[in-house]
Amino acid sequence: MRRPIVFLIALLSAISIGVLAFAVFYPPASNANSDDSQTSIKALAFIENVLPIDSSKYNVTFKPPHPSMPIVDDRFLDETYSLESENSSLTLICSCYEGVLYSCILGVDEGSVITDQQYANTADAARSFLEKYQAYSKLDSTEMMAMLADVDPAVSTTVTSGDLKLTVTRKNLTGTAFGDSVNFRWVRPINGCEYLCINAAFQDGAFAGFIDHRARYSIGNTTVNVSKEQAIKIALEAIKDYSYRMSDEWIVTGFEVVESKITANLIPQVREINIQYPAWSITLPLNGTYPGSVRELLVGIWAGTGEVYLVHHQAYATPT
Repeated sequence: MRRPIVFLIALLSAISIGVLAFAVFYPPASNANSDDSQTSIKALAFIENVLPIDSSKYNVTFKPPHPSMPIVDDRFLDETYSLESENSSLTLICSCYEGVLYSCILGVDEGSVITDQQYANTADAARSFLEKYQAYSKLDSTEMMAMLADVDPAVSTTVTSGDLKLTVTRKNLTGTAFGDSVNFRWVRPINGCEYLCINAAFQDGAFAGFIDHRARYSIGNTTVNVSKEQAIKIALEAIKDYSYRMSDEWIVTGFEVVESKITANLIPQVREINIQYPAWSITLPLNGTYPGSVRELLVGIWAGTGEVYLVHHQAYATPT
């Protein structure tokens, strides 16, 4: 079953290398600055030393972005690689921040993934991936690996170890583009807010991608001074003067909320560069569909101070 990148996104947010054991077609040095070149070296090291594929079976080609692609923030860099073998064609997208690779998505274009070895199950494959990733990133994943010994990847479950929680989610959608997927998600719950450590996804027994927030974010003040009930009250007050514009003359306001359907989730949000803080995400369902197919309002509130940092309307496409 083909595993397109678009579906893998739905599943999932520095070492030098020696002689590569597979063919690498790299863009001319004149087409990339030194920072990009160093990032590419790290990405290639990830492909050779971490990615659970038999790299000796693949030719790896760097796919440069389209020249017209705008650069929004030069601290972020996505690199795409094509991995080709006789009966297998893969696409790998690596995401880096300031030269540090923190996530990737592996899509199958043709055939299936040629793995580096046979694994007993996806928990075994996840443990092997973390071992290699730990050596590559120098980020300690020992406790996460140990927790995999207590799970059956065929069954959705949650296990804890100290202040670390592992949730295993298995969805068997064999016959669709999603396939038989297993997701391993490690978080650290602090004062009711779950800060993501690593999320690793497998599909049809093969690695599909991962994201490591430890390599991307730090955690700031974790104090939660605002309760769920208080956050909902703050949100209802915040929308009283909220409006959105359909045209110069048409402003939509005066929203009626179905309070029995309000949801509130405590989540980590970035308040300063790369620093996460606990925040309430409040979804306020409306009593009908407002102009522009708007059916909900979303309010963000810092859980430490009660300050509202976001009020926004949520639009939904109308079924045809």
